[in-house]
Amino acid sequence: MSYKGVVKDNVVILEKSTNLHDGTHVIVIPEEELKEKPDFDADPFLNVDAWAPTPPPDAPRDLASRHDFYLYGKQR
Repeated sequence: MSYKGVVKDNVVILEKSTNLHDGTHVIVIPEEELKEKPDFDADPFLNVDAWAPTPPPDAPRDLASRHDFYLYGKQR
């Protein structure tokens, strides 16, 4: 998500209210330095179905949340 704002006395003042909490780290890129707006939808990494392997049919449904149990037999 991106926000617009203006720098005043070396402080970024956002145009509209946001849910950013005090201490949130941000990266500010001056608008004139952007040659074109980033197309985040074109990032192939975000399209998991295109590159992630299909899990085997006998894989447990809770494998992601309980991987320690399946790898090491540890309970939470």
